[in-house]
Amino acid sequence: MSESQGEPYPTLSSGSGKRRDNASRQQRILDALFEEGNVSIETLSERFGVSRMTIHRDAHALAQQGLIDKFHGSIGLKNRAVTQKTVNFRKTRAADLKQDIITRAVSMIEPEQILVLDDSTTVAQMLPLLPALAPLTIITNAMGVIQALAPYPNLNLICLGGDYSAPRNAFFGLLCEQAARSIRANTMFLSTSVIHNAIAFQNDQNVVKVKRALMEIADRCILLADSTKFQKGGLHRLADLSEFDLVLSDTQLKPATRKALLQADVKLEICG
Repeated sequence: MSESQGEPYPTLSSGSGKRRDNASRQQRILDALFEEGNVSIETLSERFGVSRMTIHRDAHALAQQGLIDKFHGSIGLKNRAVTQKTVNFRKTRAADLKQDIITRAVSMIEPEQILVLDDSTTVAQMLPLLPALAPLTIITNAMGVIQALAPYPNLNLICLGGDYSAPRNAFFGLLCEQAARSIRANTMFLSTSVIHNAIAFQNDQNVVKVKRALMEIADRCILLADSTKFQKGGLHRLADLSEFDLVLSDTQLKPATRKALLQADVKLEICG
């Protein structure tokens, strides 16, 4: 969740234009796996606008380096902790754009608030900035959040248990949902896999259920959505963007997309 700053992914840095395209796509595939756990070949093909055979070749290249496992029709991270140390994927995917969003999000937090943080990699980038705002109470289903913030005594951490998902390093399931509904929070910060036609999607229905449960206990919900999230794809509907109290995005969001969101009554703020 709070990924360490490891060595750059060795095959993603140089070569011909075609190799750079392949490397960039493979990096984004890894990013999708960090966000979503297992992802189907069909979903990745549609998301990146390439053939399934191309995704299979990318998957083969990543599997050869020990980063992913290939299943029947899908792929998943082989070892999340090892991949975090091997792939400095945060720096290669909209890092500057995300930083503006993170800075704005953190500016909304005041000491003594009760926050809900989901298990997304975008929200994970807020974690290093939170100890300076202590005291805070933080509710989460993400083990990565707990692990990152446990050393700070002025942060009261509440971890919602349930069924543990190793690919996401987080808890889901009925027990997690029930635990969430027994408490209350001021603000939830969350992200999502894909946004299409002003709708946020996730590719795992269990993730949707827990995020919805967490959204219900917060007085306000703020979606962190950099411009790379706005693309075709997505399987399970999380929420219309108009359901969020605020959607934070970046300056690279296309003007046509901004206009469509505003027409859909989305409370959008461009950061940067």
